[in-house]
Amino acid sequence: MELIVGTYGQRLRLLELGIATFEVLGNSVFEAENTSSLALSPDRRFLFAVSESGENSGVYSFLVHPYDRLKVLPKGRIEKLSEIRRTSPDPCHLLYLPGYYNQCGDPDNGALLTADYSGGSISVFPVQAGRILPPVQVVRFEGHGPVAERQQSAHIHHLVQHGNFLLAVDLGADCIHVLRMFDSTVRPLCDNRLNRELRLEQLFDIPTPAGSGPRHLVIDRSGSHFYVLTELSNEVLVYSMPDFTAMDDRPSLLQRLPVGDPAFTEQAGGDLQLSPDGRHLYASLRNGDDGLVIARVQPDGLLERIGYQHTGAHVRDFFFLPPGLPTGEYMVVFCKNDEVVQFYKRNAADGSLALFKEIPFNAFYGEPVHGVVYSEGRLS
Repeated sequence: MELIVGTYGQRLRLLELGIATFEVLGNSVFEAENTSSLALSPDRRFLFAVSESGENSGVYSFLVHPYDRLKVLPKGRIEKLSEIRRTSPDPCHLLYLPGYYNQCGDPDNGALLTADYSGGSISVFPVQAGRILPPVQVVRFEGHGPVAERQQSAHIHHLVQHGNFLLAVDLGADCIHVLRMFDSTVRPLCDNRLNRELRLEQLFDIPTPAGSGPRHLVIDRSGSHFYVLTELSNEVLVYSMPDFTAMDDRPSLLQRLPVGDPAFTEQAGGDLQLSPDGRHLYASLRNGDDGLVIARVQPDGLLERIGYQHTGAHVRDFFFLPPGLPTGEYMVVFCKNDEVVQFYKRNAADGSLALFKEIPFNAFYGEPVHGVVYSEGRLS
């Protein structure tokens, strides 16, 4: 298995791991600054990354070479293809959407969308042959919340695609923006494909409680509910999923589940994920008694808190590994302040987690904050 890890620092790290043990079999590093969110193209040829660096923020694209012990790669396994700087400030999450901006004879291209935290915006970048082009649309949002030191303006933190709609989580304005994704231009190409140009249109906002500071969102497998982790009020909000095509259908807030501990005044929500079977939801807490809240998803979609797993300090992101890596359900957790990546095994019956393996980082590699699985198989 191969795991590419983004960091707050100056490097990406490619880890070659044993399929059953997560022991480090190989290790490579590549120059890239503050790569706090990563995404792969569907064919895994291209890697995309944000550079969350204030006014000098940007985006990268890389060509990823498959593992081949007999092949000499002068530029290494990860080869930079493009870099754009001075984008909207502090992109902290990205989505890659294939099938846009195609050209005759080129492989399928796509669109790269970034959630720009300090810019309070969503940026749309065409991608052609793996190279990122300057943005063709920047959707800027207005708004603020009652927590003056954190909510003076819009802060887009997370993007989730739902069919032809995009949900953008705004920590600064206490809402989720709903946008429609449509083709502004469709032209036939010489090879019978279509050149589609993506456009975003704002539709409406889903409010969250004042001062909650929504951070991350996940939709359940049935598409009937979505869950929002808040950073400022430390809650998981449960909403019914509306029919976005119906003019009068709007989501309802069904539950506010407190997940924080008031004894830790700096504690803040980080990330949330549903288990692969949809039976449990996990939410990370940082800056005090750091760990993962475990909740059972009940038949009606509401949550029941059932446990807590302490982790390394400051879990910014985590996710479940693809099935079969190795047999069983494993979670990878990125602990920024402890500079360690942890692997946990999940008990599917009760949702509990057990620490299985830790991989240390240090100042040279940077603080691990995000990652993607590049290769799921054995190295040979």
